[in-house]
Amino acid sequence: MMIKTWMLATLLSGATETAALAQDATGDWIGVVKTPAAELTITLHVQAGANGALTGFAGSPDQTPTPLPVTDIVAKDGGLSFALPIVQGAYAGKWDPAGKAWVGTLSQAGYQMPLTLAQGKLGPRPTVAGLDGEWKGVLAAPQGDLKLELKVKTGADGTLAMFASPDQGPQEMAAVVTHDGDAVTFQLKGIGGFDGKLSPDGKTLEGSWRQGGGSLPLTMKRGG
Repeated sequence: MMIKTWMLATLLSGATETAALAQDATGDWIGVVKTPAAELTITLHVQAGANGALTGFAGSPDQTPTPLPVTDIVAKDGGLSFALPIVQGAYAGKWDPAGKAWVGTLSQAGYQMPLTLAQGKLGPRPTVAGLDGEWKGVLAAPQGDLKLELKVKTGADGTLAMFASPDQGPQEMAAVVTHDGDAVTFQLKGIGGFDGKLSPDGKTLEGSWRQGGGSLPLTMKRGG
């Protein structure tokens, strides 16, 4: 039921001035890649070592806050190539002087996905009040009961919500959470989400899980 393939992506790029290719590839970059399941924000940080070699890490904040290492970075003749081994991905692109961005293609699992990154960083996450804690429930799915967990924590960088289905694997995925009055939602990009109501005592979420065009009743309890 849960999608286990993480469509994570990254981008790096070289510059148009031959004498400063490595330098111009460094910095923070951000863009959006359209995967078969959803549009995902992609971030990239690149830095040059003492020997001039480029290193870096990428991120897919819509899926996980964990940075992912980038390897085999080559910035040459206004182009860039690199590998993202942890998700068996690769990128190749060219610098667009007019758009001031790297324009290329991310390859993963047989898919070719356009990816353009402009200079910039991801802003803080929104702050969502009243939901911090660990929420647990059991979904009566057609293939059998599935335990679901949602961990919500608010800090200086906003509210982070991480979703897991322990019966299907140890992976955690970032969720977009909203809370308006007693209405609560959390959404997993490209997978599904929950719509429900928060009880007056703030301890129970009663609603339904939606995925693949259908929905099933779901109750989640804080600390349950």
